[in-house]
Amino acid sequence: MKQALLLALRDRSAPTSEFRRASDEIARLLCDETMQKLGCEESATALTPSGGVMIVPILRAALSLLPAFTSMMPEAPVGIVGVERDESTALPRLYYKKFPSGLPRRAIILDPMLATGGTACLAAELLIREGLEADDIYFSGVLAAPEGLDSLSAIIPRSNITLVAVDSGLDTQKFIVPGLGDYGDRYYGTQPT
Repeated sequence: MKQALLLALRDRSAPTSEFRRASDEIARLLCDETMQKLGCEESATALTPSGGVMIVPILRAALSLLPAFTSMMPEAPVGIVGVERDESTALPRLYYKKFPSGLPRRAIILDPMLATGGTACLAAELLIREGLEADDIYFSGVLAAPEGLDSLSAIIPRSNITLVAVDSGLDTQKFIVPGLGDYGDRYYGTQPT
């Protein structure tokens, strides 16, 4: 099922509505897999990870994944990280960070694309500076390049990383190949014309 949804996401001629539908379904599957890695217990309303967990979407594309996670963990606090990619260097620049006081002991970073890994690594390092252990930080995303996966797994355990697929690599502009285009633009219908 994930592969059929991924094919729908890769179809660059798909309208926004189809991209959103496939993305929303993939987000639910990613959430299920991540919750299993967290060792969740059944509750009356949702699966609840023992010990508490914070969901950390990276603005803006990761907001597309957030509803699937908050519907499964309605009591989980949400921390927000805003990072821009410098297009000339492909390096991340933090422009916003807001975490709740009294952090839970675990966190799930959300970002649909893991290209160089710079953004996810920056988010993981922020969480470590806030007092979380690397073993208690998880990542959920749709696509990765091997370079990004290697960079992130140098900070958090590779077993804590949930992805739908790992593509062949990065192009000269540090975009995932074959990729699927700009996830945020495609989800929000803001592709340049």
